[in-house]
Amino acid sequence: MFDRKIEKQLQEWKDRHSRKPLILRGARQTGKTTIIRKFSSSFKVFIELNLEKDSIKRLFQEIKDISLLIQSIEAVVNQKIIPGETLLFLDEIQNSPNAIKLLRYFHEELPALHVVGAGSLLEVRMKKEGWSFPVGRVEFLYLYPVNFEEFLLALKEKIVIEYLLAYKLPTAVPAAINDKLVNLLADYMIVGGMPEAVKEYLDSRSFVAVRKKQEALVQSFREDFVKYSSPSEVEYLKLLWDKIPFEIGARLNYSRLAGGNAKSRNIANAFDIMHEAMLVERIFPTTAITLPLVKKNKSAPKAVFLDIGLCTHALNLTRDQVKEKVINPTYVGGLLEAFVGQELLAGNPYDRSQLYFWLREEKGSVAELDFVLQPGSELLPVEIKAGSQGSLKSLHQFLAKSKKKVGIRVYNGEPEFREFAVNLSTGQAIKYSLLSLPAYLIFRLVDLYRESCCHEN
Repeated sequence: MFDRKIEKQLQEWKDRHSRKPLILRGARQTGKTTIIRKFSSSFKVFIELNLEKDSIKRLFQEIKDISLLIQSIEAVVNQKIIPGETLLFLDEIQNSPNAIKLLRYFHEELPALHVVGAGSLLEVRMKKEGWSFPVGRVEFLYLYPVNFEEFLLALKEKIVIEYLLAYKLPTAVPAAINDKLVNLLADYMIVGGMPEAVKEYLDSRSFVAVRKKQEALVQSFREDFVKYSSPSEVEYLKLLWDKIPFEIGARLNYSRLAGGNAKSRNIANAFDIMHEAMLVERIFPTTAITLPLVKKNKSAPKAVFLDIGLCTHALNLTRDQVKEKVINPTYVGGLLEAFVGQELLAGNPYDRSQLYFWLREEKGSVAELDFVLQPGSELLPVEIKAGSQGSLKSLHQFLAKSKKKVGIRVYNGEPEFREFAVNLSTGQAIKYSLLSLPAYLIFRLVDLYRESCCHEN
């Protein structure tokens, strides 16, 4: 099993005196159970209860007193539960609302006991069955597919990772390192971050074998739709699952997606279900130029698909096509935007924060800025460019309206930070600094932005 960055957050939770029962949330097949089993090695005792099993589920249905529940669990697994030394893992916890309700009593009556729950369809079941988590009595971590940095770790590219982590502007990236990273990024965009696909690539170094593994994953997701939707909804979920990869970088038009097969509201409902299952993530439009960011109602969102590797698989792209961009120009930018979106999501395991893109719709003028990020009290405008050339009109419009002095470009080029002066079509002149980063440095975007701004000041 390769290392995941979320292990650091798990260890911090373990060592924290004020911790609460932890819920690990994420889509199916992202490695939640494997992560917790690996994490269990730091405890003297590990007890795993799978709530898909009726015999285990009955424990939480029949017993409401925590002390009696602990005694029953000890009898079933033939192990003593020792607060401070035992990790109690409730897997597939979405199958037992009673177990979720009892988490508050674990927190109140046995705060020293480490309790972790995990499930893939928590939001779906919550909405469908009308239950919720004990407010203020649990905490959450979100697990996403393996990101690019974790992919490099799995490949044991330690020197490359050390270089990226130590990189500081305005140093030029040596050509040999840049070429290697471009190749590794192309590999990642084919393999993606689903743990089974990554493991297959580590074992075989065969993209053909990886594609077979991805096809099996795609089919398993399709077969799972019946588990959390009504028969009438399944066909719309399948339709959306097949079409979303072809919509990367575009605003979602439910009527277009539905075609002649469904009504747009059926597709919108299917999108809600897939979002709750964490198979897709919404990127909301906002017109805000200051914090807080507020979504623009009745405006179409964009979508980030679960995994970039499953996306390139659906598009039937080869590594060479991805690397050399020998594909429809629409998908070149879309793939890079999908990759950046996936990286941004994976970068914050504490909050399934809503991603936003900036939208300006005025008579005769429409501007869409790919991302506006809100780390802490800052607001970062980000534009994605598939090549090393191209105008930054949307970024310029955002900077002109917001009066911000720094913009960010993610592109296929050298990292740099330099000043620009631009005359807009409105006649307005703006001066600003542009932080340009190659896609392989996206995981350091916030750090490099802050370092550049501090240096500038």
